[in-house]
Amino acid sequence: MNGNKETVPFQGLYEWMQSIVMVFLVILGLLTFIGRPMGVHGYSMMPTLFEDDRMIVRSILYTPDRGDVVVFSRNDFEEGAALVKRVIALEGDVVDLDTVTGTVYVNGTPQQEPYINDLTRRAGSMHFPFTVPEGHLFVLGDNRNHSTDSRDLAIGAVDEREIIGQVVAVILPFNRARLI
Repeated sequence: MNGNKETVPFQGLYEWMQSIVMVFLVILGLLTFIGRPMGVHGYSMMPTLFEDDRMIVRSILYTPDRGDVVVFSRNDFEEGAALVKRVIALEGDVVDLDTVTGTVYVNGTPQQEPYINDLTRRAGSMHFPFTVPEGHLFVLGDNRNHSTDSRDLAIGAVDEREIIGQVVAVILPFNRARLI
């Protein structure tokens, strides 16, 4: 023995491994409750999001608002795949489309949409004007003419309980990393 201190074999290694486990648990907790990484599949959100982009989705303490990019899950569509779309209207809002001019109207006001890929020329199977039901959202892809979204009865208005969270950032690839 060396003085009053006892040396425990592998004490340094044990403390080092304990630190790694703690860091891993903290990161896992942050990703689970504050934001989590998810991938983009498809082209319906171009030019905002591209195929295979990796994004951070904030889930906790989130209330959807117009203009937010959200991820939601539909068990009855594409085997429960998570879908990414932009919130256009909230419960009680009236949505109308003019496919001749490509304009989206919410409560009679034409929407300024600098983020879209092209004007909205496709109405889908939904009948317009459409009043968004209580507890639901009306969502559209930014690549309007190549998106299955609330215009189609297969998706329709999205129940707020199906919202996984809001897309807050693209993290990969690095050349497209940015806040949304």
